[in-house]
Amino acid sequence: MSVSIRTDLSSRLVVAGFNQNLSALYGSLERLSTGRRINSASDDPAGLVISKQLQSQIATLNQEIQNITATIGKYQTVSGSVNELRGQLTELRTLAVGASNAAFNDEAVQEAYATAAESLVNTYNRSIAGAHYNGTPTLDGSEGALASVTALEGIDLSSPENAVAAIETVDEAASELDQTMIELGAAQKNDLESRRQSLEVTRQNLEAAESAITDTDYAMEMSLFTAGLVRSQATLALLGHSFLTNQGAVSLLQM
Repeated sequence: MSVSIRTDLSSRLVVAGFNQNLSALYGSLERLSTGRRINSASDDPAGLVISKQLQSQIATLNQEIQNITATIGKYQTVSGSVNELRGQLTELRTLAVGASNAAFNDEAVQEAYATAAESLVNTYNRSIAGAHYNGTPTLDGSEGALASVTALEGIDLSSPENAVAAIETVDEAASELDQTMIELGAAQKNDLESRRQSLEVTRQNLEAAESAITDTDYAMEMSLFTAGLVRSQATLALLGHSFLTNQGAVSLLQM
């Protein structure tokens, strides 16, 4: 083995290899610390582009899911309003049945039924007009409403005969509400919730694909990092040996 005091080419090659290995170690350390295999365009240009495209699709899906979730909230709110109206009709029908008892009711009792019914009808109609979601009416059949519920009219419990007619009117209103509840529930379950579930599955698949491209394989990366450390230690040992060899040659010349 020849020894050059002024220019040690083998040492320079070792140093170059050490620097290259050190750069690889820094790259492994970055991937281990961030959890991502691609941290810059130089890591994998094509993979980075695909990753950005997938991230854009995922962001779009997230927004669509949020939109559907908000719409489901609207349907749930309207369904709650319809259930409340249905309860009011049940109470009103009970009053009408009581007011239809000609054999028991006197004038005062009949008047009490009529007064209670009038108050309940007013409450029912106000509930329809006042049903809103985010400032938009929901039950009056206008644009943006989810249903069209008819206001109650002609409810008069001042006599048993009128009370019998009122029962029929209330039953018709109840049928309308029942149909409304069916339509709202079907739209929420079959259209909105089904669509949201499908979007969530698609999002999960895209997230898995993006993860496979960009995420760090910790087992492999740790193995590479450990191997790089071993190579670095070996390189340092070679540099130390080269330094001692050159020092020995200098010492011989000085004797």
